[in-house]
Order: sequence, then structure tokens, then C-alpha cells
Amino acid sequence: MIVTGILVAGVCGGQAPPKKPVQKTPAAKPTFTCPDTEAQQACKSYQELLKAKDASLPDIRSYICFRKSEDQFFVVTFNTPYFPKHWDRDLKEMVPNEAPRPGLGYAETYNNGVLDSTTMPTLNFSGQWQSLYPESNLFNSDKINGKKLDEKDPNVGVTIEDAQVNIEYKYANRMEKTITYTLTIQRSTGRFSESFLAEGDKFPFSEGTGYCVYR
Repeated sequence: MIVTGILVAGVCGGQAPPKKPVQKTPAAKPTFTCPDTEAQQACKSYQELLKAKDASLPDIRSYICFRKSEDQFFVVTFNTPYFPKHWDRDLKEMVPNEAPRPGLGYAETYNNGVLDSTTMPTLNFSGQWQSLYPESNLFNSDKINGKKLDEKDPNVGVTIEDAQVNIEYKYANRMEKTITYTLTIQRSTGRFSESFLAEGDKFPFSEGTGYCVYR
């Protein structure tokens, strides 16, 4: 009985039970789901770069598009504008200012998991964002790779709107022949289509479709 009393007194004297070690929550791993079962090779290379936190991958606001049945994917990234708002007396609501805002972006292609500047699309662009009406904006490029666009060739350039991203770009291939590259991304679904047309030809020598993810 004496021993029991001593034990009780010891516990009641404020001796707290030993604390359990704090377990650190492991850092969240980058998550990615391949959007196309026919693009597993390209998805695997992208996932490898993502896991390695490769510095060449864009951080945010990018479309990552995977080509089917080959180890290639490309990214299209651009800034999104902020339009300050003002009070419209007639509409009796806040509306965005109409002054254009600068915009820029770029496209890059990875071949077999390696950034490849010789594979299209590879370009950078700059231009202006315009506010069409609340919550809707339109981008038109005025330069590609630092060069002003040719007014005589109005189809060449980059446009970004709510529904689509459109790129048309001319470049010289290794045989010094002019190639027109065309890309359209449907923003709501991530589907894309692209084509390569040689100068003087009526039909593209290469066409492709696939899916992009937006990150």
C-alpha cells in the first residue's frame, strides 16, 4: 500500500508522459496524368522532367501538348493581363480600362526528353492584350523572335482569345526551304491540331492532333 501511494503521488506531481516524436509530412510530389493514351512516350519524358524539377519547364500558365506515338511534347506559355477597372456611369458598374496591356510568351519543344531548339514550335512572341468586354481579353502579337511582323502577311502571328490559342509562323528548315507552321489549341478541352506546309505546296506534308494539359 505504501508503494502504491508513492507511485500515485509521482504521477500527480505534474510529471507529464513522454511526448511522441513529431512526424514530418512528406512534401507533395508533382502530380500529372497523361491526357492521351497514344502519347505515353512523350508523357513519360515530361513526367521525368517534372519529377526532377527541371529548370527549363515553365512554372505556371502553360499548355503542355503531347504528340502521339513519338517522344515529343511542346509547351506554350504566356502572361495573362490585368486591366484596372473604373466606374462606368452609363452601365452603373465597374468596367476594365480600354488601354492595351503588354503581353509576351513563347513556345518550346522537347525531343526525347531534351529541350530541342531545332524542332518546331520554337519561338517567342510579344504584343498587346485588349479588353473586349468584362472578363474577355484578346491578344495579338506584333513581334516574333524580336522581329516585327510583316503587314503584307497578316496571317502570320499569335492570337489568344477565350476559345483558342492560334499560332502561324514561317521559318527556314535545314534545306533552306520556307515552312509555314500552324497550331491551334482549343482552350476548353485542351485539344490541339498542327500542320507543316512547305512554300509552294497546296497541302501540308505533315499534320497532327493531340491533347494538352494546362498547368
